[in-house]
Amino acid sequence: MKVLAVVPTLMLILLGSLTFKRINAPATGYQHALKGKGRNVALSGIFLTLAYLLLVPPVYYAVDSILPITNATDLLSKYCALVAVAFLGGHLSQAYGSIFARRWTVGMPGAVMLGLTATGLLLTVLATDGPAPSPQLLDYATQPSVRLNTWLVLIYVAYVVAPLIRPAYLDSRRNPLAIGKVASGMIAGGFTLSLLRAGSYPAEWYGAKDLAYVYMLISYASTALVVIGLALFAYARRQKKPERELGSALSID
Repeated sequence: MKVLAVVPTLMLILLGSLTFKRINAPATGYQHALKGKGRNVALSGIFLTLAYLLLVPPVYYAVDSILPITNATDLLSKYCALVAVAFLGGHLSQAYGSIFARRWTVGMPGAVMLGLTATGLLLTVLATDGPAPSPQLLDYATQPSVRLNTWLVLIYVAYVVAPLIRPAYLDSRRNPLAIGKVASGMIAGGFTLSLLRAGSYPAEWYGAKDLAYVYMLISYASTALVVIGLALFAYARRQKKPERELGSALSID
């Protein structure tokens, strides 16, 4: 429990620093990051950073105290995470040149999936017997509504990243730049962990309590892999590597 309370803060430091670095890079500038071809990935970083910021206990309690529904802060955090994943999925599908992934993530199917997930999260929060604020709803983790709430997020993430695993893996083998291969490999690995976590989540319901915490750490690890992979592409871009070197993933910057 104590470890899981610390991890969001560590993730916030990682995400916040890399996002700030991205939008203030001298080689690109914030106008490029927020208005150019890197806009979606920059917005993804901003929303994901906000999602983790809301999970930091002092922030969580302060925000929850002014909201009409107890633990609505958890709902806001997860909504930010969903938006971040949607932006990231759309950007990577274009960067890797996958028409199928783009239709799947930001086309009509993606919009419907996002709407259904958001509605499900609201209903499960309302159905939870949680009289006191609890970051990540950890104090109520055994309630069916909370378990379903968590699974909905995992399913949406898996839905978005599933069609991107193969393009990212192929780029990790074909990208002519060594740093590009490593970056795409980390992204593919992070996405694979997310997919496996969603598929194995029901098994967590019957496992040991401490084991469930390990599974949650896997989700943090998958996020870190993807974020660091994107940062490596941004680093290569700031080093002014030409398009022929960066290959198909040039727009991941």
